[in-house]
Amino acid sequence: MDGVGLTQAAEYGAVRIAGVGVTGWDIDPAGVGSVLSRVWESERGLNEGISLYGKGVEGAVLSVGTLDFGGGAGQDSGQAGLVAVALSEFMQGTETDVVFMPLRTGNSINGAGEATNCYVRGALEQATNAQRQAELVPDVAAVLEAARKKGTGE
Repeated sequence: MDGVGLTQAAEYGAVRIAGVGVTGWDIDPAGVGSVLSRVWESERGLNEGISLYGKGVEGAVLSVGTLDFGGGAGQDSGQAGLVAVALSEFMQGTETDVVFMPLRTGNSINGAGEATNCYVRGALEQATNAQRQAELVPDVAAVLEAARKKGTGE
């Protein structure tokens, strides 16, 4: 991306900029690219952390034991213990928030990149639309439903 500065932005004209609901933009595409690159790195760390979180809770659920009402032995001989049930309920209760974080981050990164590219091309209305799309709340329920269907082979 080349550096589009205030002088070049002014060449688009105040009427054109005002016509798309923006009072004026002065974007440094190289700076945006640098920031987005660092955010992508952080987002990878977020995904790794979420994966470790899931594996950690899963390991804890398997390690806390079971309730055994019949005197049987072994991990699979009883019902899930109280701690395992509590951990499972906690995971279910936080699932939407955990899925939301990387979705929101990805949408924001992609929207900022797309809006910047549109800005560089002089497509200010498209830049505004890309910015508005990036601000929309991700549909976590649809993502979770699709993941569950994929997991069950539907």
